Amino acid sequence: MRKIPEKIDLINKIRGLISGCEDRKSVSEWAFDIYNDDSLRISDPIVSNYLEILGAVDLPSSDREYLYTENDFNEWINALSE
Repeated sequence: MRKIPEKIDLINKIRGLISGCEDRKSVSEWAFDIYNDDSLRISDPIVSNYLEILGAVDLPSSDREYLYTENDFNEWINALSE
């Protein structure tokens, strides 16, 4: 059975995106696999929300390469660290 991630797990994924150790497609797939797993009950609304957001990190934007930028990633880390 898959483990429900905690905030620190999400922070580590985001840090991996910033450092280049994680690619956007794999993080997106990881997040959606967890978010869409009907056997998991994600009770923390913050974790659920950021899993949904991380599922979209590989979406392109009309005015830049990706919808979300490193600035967004840093904001998410700050929000998850509170």
